[in-house]
Amino acid sequence: MSEPSEQHPSPPPASAYTTMAVVFYGLMLALAILLGSVWLDLNLIEWHDQWETARWLDVVLGAGLGIATVVASRILEKTTEWARTLTDEFRKILGRLTPTQVLIFALTSGIAEEVFFRGFLQQALSELVFYNDWIGLVVASLIFGLIHIGPDRKKFLPWTIMAVVLGFLFGLLYLYTGNILAPVIAHFTINFFNLMHIAARPQDPTPSSESGDG
Repeated sequence: MSEPSEQHPSPPPASAYTTMAVVFYGLMLALAILLGSVWLDLNLIEWHDQWETARWLDVVLGAGLGIATVVASRILEKTTEWARTLTDEFRKILGRLTPTQVLIFALTSGIAEEVFFRGFLQQALSELVFYNDWIGLVVASLIFGLIHIGPDRKKFLPWTIMAVVLGFLFGLLYLYTGNILAPVIAHFTINFFNLMHIAARPQDPTPSSESGDG
């Protein structure tokens, strides 16, 4: 009797990740409300109106940062090996996402993470811990980056670094506009289009291309 072939565990279906995302980000949002709104009596949506920015400007700034980041991501993927590796790793983890699942991921992560890390954490650190907006911004950005650590730290290290940078940029938007609208739009735009790109897997090579010449 021949030995059974080695079985490698397959990743959970994309629907399972969608359910986990809704639960995880729902809990994150609830925690932000409990700690920020109930305990510390913070307004998690409106921090200040120091610069009196118009809502249309908040939308433009958020969408602009999101689109610029997506374009930069595609350029990096075409020009660097680490970016291509990162995309491949996410494709292995997430499986085949439908547009609806991508939308759920992008909405839940964009809203919950911005309410938690900007509306609650950055505001609390700036107003109640360090009494300094810039220190609060930096610390919140570092914490935001540290939760973005993949299963393989070496392969996912660029993701962690990018999360710190983007966390800082989201925080700048929050600090300037005084509300979470711009960072939510930026975060949603980045996640939606990058996840759509990850879900759009390249076509499998044809047998002739695999065999090569000769």
